[in-house]
Amino acid sequence: MDSVAIRKVWKENLVEEFELVKVALSSHRMVSIDTEFPGVVYRPANVDGHDLGKLPQNWNYQVIRDNVNSTNIIQLGLALCDDKGCLPDFGTKSQYVWEFNFKDFDVHNDLQNPESIELLERQGIDFDKNLKEGIDSADFAALMLESGLLGNHSAFTWVTFHGAYDIAHLMKILIRRPLPYDLTGFMIMVQSIFGKRLFDLKHMMKFCDGLYGGLEKVANALGVQRLAGKSHQAGSDTLLTLQTFKKFLDVYFKEQNNGGLGVRHNGHLLTRMQCVLHGLELNNGFHQSNNAGLKIINPFSHGFHRLNLNSAGLKMINPRQLNSAGLKMINPFSHGFHVINLNLCRQTSAICN
Repeated sequence: MDSVAIRKVWKENLVEEFELVKVALSSHRMVSIDTEFPGVVYRPANVDGHDLGKLPQNWNYQVIRDNVNSTNIIQLGLALCDDKGCLPDFGTKSQYVWEFNFKDFDVHNDLQNPESIELLERQGIDFDKNLKEGIDSADFAALMLESGLLGNHSAFTWVTFHGAYDIAHLMKILIRRPLPYDLTGFMIMVQSIFGKRLFDLKHMMKFCDGLYGGLEKVANALGVQRLAGKSHQAGSDTLLTLQTFKKFLDVYFKEQNNGGLGVRHNGHLLTRMQCVLHGLELNNGFHQSNNAGLKIINPFSHGFHRLNLNSAGLKMINPRQLNSAGLKMINPFSHGFHVINLNLCRQTSAICN
């Protein structure tokens, strides 16, 4: 691969850069995304952060939902790939990915996990610059909606690594409202926005021997090197996600006896893994419910409020019930991560709404 440059996008060059994105979309149909956000501020008591993905799927979604609804996005990385594995080059000697920097997060006032913020600062994110020169996520959402990337019949393949938070943060800024109340409603909206061809490498690698750990560890195991930027910066991580996904397909899903020069992958196996996010697996119940006639809603309709799934026999978990079961809030102003009793602290009750 030629040298790769990360195109830094701010308020002043947002429209110009999105015009380049739209040019690239005509021939680059694989889309990788990664986000940076202020960390996990809300989790069940007595559950370590590394074990959140082991919670029952409905509980895990409620944790993700409350965290995403309570925090603001910092960066989003976007990488595009054509059927030959090439990034856009626009006729230059370099290939490109994008890193969008948002102003939504105010490090001085907004809810945050101090350890996550310290990590992002060490990796070079300038929160004050983001606040002054960053993109309003509403402007980004408007351009995304006009780009042709989104929709239930999207022609694009979306790639993430451990992507539930990435997809949820992007969804929130697109729909400009809180996330759906339950997991099934969320996954229906995921398909409505991103189409069916959405893959989470963290989920897929569970079925492949010898792969485990985070993105960097998996990339190293597959012999993939980071080509640009630093870890925990969205542009660099989204490029590494795309590189690792392509190598993963070649190693584990390449069809045998392929006489052509191009690489073909086992589409039957891949179909079984699409539109599944790690930690939010529905054991095929989502696809079965779609076949049973549940309507795919338009997430951008002003008439959308919530999905009534009770009539389909699906019980909805109330996040307030989870609070009474011991969910805790990390105090963003204390390095000790003290527990705040949400039932007694009215000031934080809006987080659960």
